[in-house]
Amino acid sequence: MKVLFKKINDLLGLTKSESVVFWFLIFAFVLGLAVKFVRGDVIKDAKKQKFDYSVFDSEFEKRSAEIEKYISGSGTTVEASNASFKININTATKEELMKLPGIGEKTAESIIRHRQTYGKFERIEDIMNVKGIGQKKFEKIKRYLTTK
Repeated sequence: MKVLFKKINDLLGLTKSESVVFWFLIFAFVLGLAVKFVRGDVIKDAKKQKFDYSVFDSEFEKRSAEIEKYISGSGTTVEASNASFKININTATKEELMKLPGIGEKTAESIIRHRQTYGKFERIEDIMNVKGIGQKKFEKIKRYLTTK
């Protein structure tokens, strides 16, 4: 057995201290599997039902409906065709802009400051001229944006 350990150590090129750590980890892993198997956890885990994500789906739907209700009540439009909200970036308040994914207080303030300095956005793509909004962030928020 000692010869086998030595051959494996030489094959892997382990120093003496690395060898001790390596074999300790292997031993701990095997021991953990053995304990789990003896206790029957391996079989129980295999028989467990899959996780039910429907709880999270219903929570998402509930929160989405609340956001749409909030947005529609504040003067921006709700697009009924795909049940997602749209925010007019030319009229939105800081709070409304902060509802967009990835837009925090500073970025919302930057959008408003850009709008005040340069005027209305002609196209939704123009929002990428605002510091802090690049292509990646724009891709996340473009479906929620409108200029009309």
